[in-house]
Amino acid sequence: VSTQSTGVTLETISNTRKRVLLNSLLARNQELAPESILSLFSNKDSASVIDFIKNESKVFEKLIRFSDLREQLVQMISSLMNGLGERSSVPDKPKDEDSFYSSFLDDTIQEDLASSAPTINLSKTQVVHANQLLLLYLYIVNMCRLSLQPSECKELVRLMSCKPPPTFEGDLFHRLSLSLYMSCNSLNCNADVGRMIRIWLTGLHKDGCGELVLLTGMHLYSGNYEMIGPILSQTTGLNIYVSAGHAATVQTLWSQIQTEEQIVIQLASVPVTPNLSSLVPGYLPVHCLTQLITGRLPSCPPNLFTWLPEQLRNSTEPVHPVLCDLIAGCVTFLMSVRGRSISGIEESELASLLAPTTPMPCRVLAFYYLLLYRKAISDLKLKNDSLPHEYSVNLLGDAQKLLQHTRNNRQHYASIYPTFLKLLLSQFPFLCDPQQLLCEEEAAAHVSKLDTNSDNFSVTQYLLEIKQALEEKQESKSIYMISKMLKRNQQEIPCNLISSCIPHVVKHGFRVQCCFTKLWEKSAALAPEQTWLHTARTLINSKLTEDELWSNPLLLFQMPTEISSSPAGIRILLQMLKGYISLCSARLSDVDTRQDNKMLYVTLQNSAIVQVLLQLTHLTKPEDKAIEADYSCESSALVYNFLHDFFINNDGLSKLVCWQTFKFSQIEGLVNGVPSLHVACKFTTNLLNQPSLQKQLFSVCLLSHLAVQYPIQQTLAACNEMLAWAQTGQCSIVWTVLSLESFIRIAKAFPPLVDPITRLLLHQSKLLSNSNINTIKHKMKMFSEQPEDFPDPQKQIDTTLEKIMSDILVRMRGT
Repeated sequence: VSTQSTGVTLETISNTRKRVLLNSLLARNQELAPESILSLFSNKDSASVIDFIKNESKVFEKLIRFSDLREQLVQMISSLMNGLGERSSVPDKPKDEDSFYSSFLDDTIQEDLASSAPTINLSKTQVVHANQLLLLYLYIVNMCRLSLQPSECKELVRLMSCKPPPTFEGDLFHRLSLSLYMSCNSLNCNADVGRMIRIWLTGLHKDGCGELVLLTGMHLYSGNYEMIGPILSQTTGLNIYVSAGHAATVQTLWSQIQTEEQIVIQLASVPVTPNLSSLVPGYLPVHCLTQLITGRLPSCPPNLFTWLPEQLRNSTEPVHPVLCDLIAGCVTFLMSVRGRSISGIEESELASLLAPTTPMPCRVLAFYYLLLYRKAISDLKLKNDSLPHEYSVNLLGDAQKLLQHTRNNRQHYASIYPTFLKLLLSQFPFLCDPQQLLCEEEAAAHVSKLDTNSDNFSVTQYLLEIKQALEEKQESKSIYMISKMLKRNQQEIPCNLISSCIPHVVKHGFRVQCCFTKLWEKSAALAPEQTWLHTARTLINSKLTEDELWSNPLLLFQMPTEISSSPAGIRILLQMLKGYISLCSARLSDVDTRQDNKMLYVTLQNSAIVQVLLQLTHLTKPEDKAIEADYSCESSALVYNFLHDFFINNDGLSKLVCWQTFKFSQIEGLVNGVPSLHVACKFTTNLLNQPSLQKQLFSVCLLSHLAVQYPIQQTLAACNEMLAWAQTGQCSIVWTVLSLESFIRIAKAFPPLVDPITRLLLHQSKLLSNSNINTIKHKMKMFSEQPEDFPDPQKQIDTTLEKIMSDILVRMRGT
């Protein structure tokens, strides 16, 4: 049915009626006029045409297979080429802006250009019709899998060689033309068409669709033919299939127009994309550079590391995921070419990218580059390989702020947030302190939105007033002002003023100390390293440096006793310890020494820290006896919580500390307050086998407290091993007498062990009757922590037996 016979055009009816009419005509195997087909696309943009083709794929497949539509389409292309468009002849000599491309062309192509027909300029309306025709042929080639006739190929290449206007439809025209050429194996059907294709490809390199052409060329040279189809599919909206054989043929022709070295040179002049974000569509210079530096044979444009900082400055949220891949690819490339003249971003340039005045997306991406670079260098150190230039640790100061920003805006940094968080926590473990995170959440929950935008509020002046109230011991006023400060949404708090208040805070009661500690923790959350440094300088030595503190955290114990024994002081001390210990472990990896020496240094330092902390559990506040017990209990609880986490995060540290031994009076509190110490029952037997009587006594005392706190099968087995060791005659009378209290605790925890304990004590009592009592007492005074006048050892054994038996009788009566 044609429009002449029916008098009705498809342009006058609705789309629904069109589908019904088309299906009825196709069911009768009727033919349609060309203008009837084009009327399906009238007043539609290219995106709508793509959707229409996808939705009506069955209709179009029938049209292609059961009508002479393809012949009519060829006639339409001819009429479009012959009757439309303004002709412009090709100049004999290229313009200045085209001289770069013309230098790449060989003599054959120059001759083709000289003898080619004039180029047709398409108008805005004409390019829409041309895109519709190209879309139809893309569907024919890719969806229907049909080959093109020579007449179709010639007319299509003529159409593809037209010059579209610089609009979106014009850019789509180039992308559709390239997609059709890459997916159609039969397009290069004869020599004339082949010559036209060479001319068209040369012009395609000169104007329009630059990034897509570069990406296609890089994939062709690298042999990643399977990647070309998805790229073209994403740009056109249709499923484009590119065969490997056809891609290899295209590569041969492509190499005559643009070589691999010329691609690298061309990429050196690509511009920076302004306001680059994931919302910017299409293929951009960042795609080309990422493919170049991460390809099978990675290479680097000479100006990449001057182009990259400029692109980071022109990045906005949400960050572009390909830019993150480019940063990672640059670091990997630098590690692979170390020792050559290629260097990364200059340190001064990186410092300017991380400056506080720089936009936050640029700072985050620059810090991401720095973290990846440091991680790559640490990996090389483990392999003892040669190292490239290292950046200064002074560039790492804003880790906390950048982590908070990415955490609060993680939807804008979704492409790098998991890797960024992993890198940060591996190099700054103190940023993942659960207690600190809880404090931040609690502080954020109490932020008052009413005071946030107050313009007449001076943080410095307010902190000076708080300090004055603390000095004058105005407790109520101090609590009120500190609480008000906590409710404000401050982004910066002067660290020097906060630290100067600590000597006055410890002279107040528990409420003031607890309230001020939250303010100090808020300051540490905003600027941890600056807050720690100012606090150490205020309380210890004003000349301390950050390098001295992280390399030797034991310097923190030089705080005055009145500060380190108070709840506020011990809480601040422990948080600073945790941070500097983490910094020490992380930054020692940058030191060029043997790995086992580093581990030994860190382990010995950690064990010394534990020993000093155990001494702090017995410090009190002597000038105020009324709250002495509360202070001691609070300080001990804080130390025990710290040691619990410390033992968990440092495997083997608890064993080392127990082998070093400590005061017997500290064992009970440590076992009760540090749950992770329950593993000590595994190595108490090893301590018993040591020749040192001190370690043998420590072993049985530790085991007895573990038995009371953890009466489980593992502890029972350790007690049986201890009694078996004692019954073999390896124990001395001094050991037995000094361990009597431990036997009482073990018998109370495990009643089945009363019988072997009783036999052991009776046996030792017989041996004691044949020994010199004065000698035994002298040895007991040497190993006792309280060398007082001991009673008769025989009486002590008898008393112990009586206590054990009385405990049994009490249990029996109770049951």
